[in-house]
Amino acid sequence: MGVAIGSLILALFGIGWIILAVWLLIITVSMGKITTHRKIINKARENGDFVKAVSDSLKEFAALKSSVEEIKDSQSKLGIAMDTIIRNVGMVRFDAFDDISGKLSFAIALLNDHGDGVVISTINGRQESRSYAKLVKNGDSSYMLSAEEQEAIAKALPKDKVKV
Repeated sequence: MGVAIGSLILALFGIGWIILAVWLLIITVSMGKITTHRKIINKARENGDFVKAVSDSLKEFAALKSSVEEIKDSQSKLGIAMDTIIRNVGMVRFDAFDDISGKLSFAIALLNDHGDGVVISTINGRQESRSYAKLVKNGDSSYMLSAEEQEAIAKALPKDKVKV
């Protein structure tokens, strides 16, 4: 029991020394930073440039503030533009005819975040191919859509625009 208490006291002293060492290290680093800043301020004051240094810093701050506002405006405009660019794609491959396999026909929907864009389908046969392009508005078209075209549009629609 005496050994356990002695070990406990020794461990507590060890932890105490570690805490003191870390605290001393933090104070030393902080004092180094303060000393560096004090030297810069004293040098500027000795050269008579302290007021000018503060004035220049304030001008630079105003210029930075203006630049940040310009960046915010540009970012806002980009956000609006991102809604209107085509960035949602859905594709379905299928066999258009019973005697042709390999899923050579396809329908591909190219939509923006509002569900606007185009669906393009190509039907490939043995002797000929036919392609169709149909406008899409809000995930729907004024043209008759095949099941494959509807599936391609559903795959391309943003999750909040999917029709139930």
